[in-house]
Amino acid sequence: MQARGGDQELTETARQRTMGLSRYDAAVYALMVGLGEAYFLADAVRLGARPAEIALLVGLPLAVGAGGPILALRLLGLLGRRKPIVIWAAVGQAAMLFLLAGLTAAGVATVHLLIALSMAYQVCAQAAGTAWSSWFGDLVPADVRGRYFASRNRGAYAGTLIGLVLAGLVLSVIEPARAGIAGTRGGAGYAVVYALAGSCRCISVGLLGASHEGRFSGVPDHARVLRFLKTGRGFGAARLVLLIGLLHVATYLAAPFFGPYMLQQLEFTYLEYMAASACVVSAKVFALPVWGRQIDSHGAQRTLLLGALALAVVPLPWLYVRGLWPVLACQVLSGCAWSGFEVGHFSLLLELGYRRMRPTLFAAQSVVTGTAQLVGGLLGSALLIGFADPRLVFGISGVLRIAVALLLIRLLPRRASGGRSKRPVLRLAGFRGGAGIAQRPVDEPAEVAPGVSVNGFAQRERPLTRARTGSDQS
Repeated sequence: MQARGGDQELTETARQRTMGLSRYDAAVYALMVGLGEAYFLADAVRLGARPAEIALLVGLPLAVGAGGPILALRLLGLLGRRKPIVIWAAVGQAAMLFLLAGLTAAGVATVHLLIALSMAYQVCAQAAGTAWSSWFGDLVPADVRGRYFASRNRGAYAGTLIGLVLAGLVLSVIEPARAGIAGTRGGAGYAVVYALAGSCRCISVGLLGASHEGRFSGVPDHARVLRFLKTGRGFGAARLVLLIGLLHVATYLAAPFFGPYMLQQLEFTYLEYMAASACVVSAKVFALPVWGRQIDSHGAQRTLLLGALALAVVPLPWLYVRGLWPVLACQVLSGCAWSGFEVGHFSLLLELGYRRMRPTLFAAQSVVTGTAQLVGGLLGSALLIGFADPRLVFGISGVLRIAVALLLIRLLPRRASGGRSKRPVLRLAGFRGGAGIAQRPVDEPAEVAPGVSVNGFAQRERPLTRARTGSDQS
C-alpha cells in the first residue's frame, strides 16, 4: 500500500487554518441536515405517501447510499486525493436539494421523485463522509484530536438543532395545512427550507475548497482485506457486522413509522413534530458522556449490549402514548438508547479491525446496515398494511428487538485486544428517521491526551502514543 497524493506536508499555519475552517463547515453542514433531510419524512406524509413508500423513503436511500463509501474508497485508490471527492460529492448534495426545492415550488414533486432524489443525496453524502473522514483523520494531530473534535461537534450539534427549529418555524408559518394532512396543495414552506439547506451546503463547499488536504496515507488493497477476513479478528468483525444488521432489520420494522404516526394519528403540528425531533437529538448528545464512562469502566461489548437492550424497549411505550409530553419522553428514551448502541458498536468495531482496515470495514457495515434497514422497513410496511394499526407493528418490532438483543448476548464477538476499550471519535453524518442524528467514526483513531473531551465526554488518562506491532500496521 503506497501513500499518495494530497498537498504533501502542510505547514502549521495551513493546518491550523484548515482546522478552523472545518469548525465553520461543521456548523453549516449541520444546518443543512436540520433544515433538509430531517424533514424528508414529513414532506412524504404531505405528499400522501403510503406505508410501503414511507419504508422506501427511509430504507432505499440508505441501502443505495451505502455504495457511496465503496465508491469513495475506489476513487481514493485511483486518485490518491480526498479533497476533490469531498467537494464534488458535496456539490451533488447541494444540487439534489436545489432540484427538490424547484420541483416542490413548481408543484410537481411526488413521493417517487422525493425517494429518487434522496437516493442520489445519500450516495453523495456517504461518499463525501468517507473521504472527509480519511482527510481529517490524517490532518488533525493526535495531541489535539480529542479537544478539536469535541469543539467541532458542539458546533455541529447546535447547528442541527437550529436547523430543526428554523425549518419547523418556516413550515408552521408558510404551509397552508396542518402537518400530517396528505394530498394538500402546499409545498412553499418545503421549497424554502430545501433551498436554505442547499445554500448551506454551498457555503460548506466554499469552506472545503479553501481548505488544505495534506498527505494521504493510502487504502488497503483487496488481497490484504481478504487476508484480514481469514483471521480470528476478521471473522469476529464480519460476525459483528451481520449481527448488527439483524438488529437493524428488527429496529426498522417500526422506525420509519414513528414520524407518520405523530403527524397523522396523533395530529402533531409542525412545531410539535420539530420539538419531538429536537428532543431525540438532544437526548442522544447529552447521553454520550454516560455511555463514554460505561466504555471506560466495562468495555465496548457490555456498552453495546446495554444499548441494544435499551433500544429493544423503545417501541413498547408507543403502544400507550397520547399527546406531546409522553411522546417527548419516548424520544428521550430513543435518543439515549441509540447513543449507547452506536458508541458501543463503533468502539467494538474499532477493536476488531486494524487501523488501515477500518475504512473498508465501515464501508461493509454501511452496506449491510443499509440493506437491513430497507428490508426491515418493507416488512414493517407489509405488516402495517395487514394490521392497519401502527401500534401493533411497534409491538412486534419490540419483541423482535428483544429476541435479537438476547442473541447478541450469546454471539457477540469478544474484544480482540487487551487493555482499555477505545472510544470512537465521531462526526455528524446525517439524520435518520426514528434515530435522530447519525454519527460515524473519524479515521485514524490516534490516542489523545488525558482529560481531553471527545464528543462531549472526557478521556481517561492514557499514553499519547503506543507501540505498534507489525500486524497493526496493516
